[in-house]
Amino acid sequence: MASDRELTGDTVEGTSGQPPAPPETGEMELPLHARNRAAEIVRSPDKLREMVAEAREKADSAGGATSPLSGVIEDLKTMFDLLRAVARGDYRLRKETLILIAGAVLYFVIPIDVIPDFIPVAGFIDDAAVIAWVVKTCKTEIDLFRALTGGDDAPEPDVA
Repeated sequence: MASDRELTGDTVEGTSGQPPAPPETGEMELPLHARNRAAEIVRSPDKLREMVAEAREKADSAGGATSPLSGVIEDLKTMFDLLRAVARGDYRLRKETLILIAGAVLYFVIPIDVIPDFIPVAGFIDDAAVIAWVVKTCKTEIDLFRALTGGDDAPEPDVA
């Protein structure tokens, strides 16, 4: 059962096998608090699923056409599907790629960040920037996941 094991993401089965390119000088990086917390979360399939469920709920309520997220919402939903597939043990990523993607989703979930999410419209600008940067950084892996799975919109069965 997936919840009984740790997700290390050290192997690259079904992936491009290429780590994301390190940021060049002056480029954006994932905020340290999001990176560190994501590194903890990806070790537990249950915590990863919980984070994705919370993020999906927030995206559904915040992703309107006038939201700064409107340009990245499809990529964000693909990241949700990818993380769910990893949590189920159906897909594997390099550890660094997994942490970056989980970190972007976590940054989106955290209400207090550079621009707090409760500030109308502006509150999601920094979230959209982090998501867009991670999508650009992990583009090969995200595109490969889309190509291999055609997305993953099927609901995850409840496990009692």
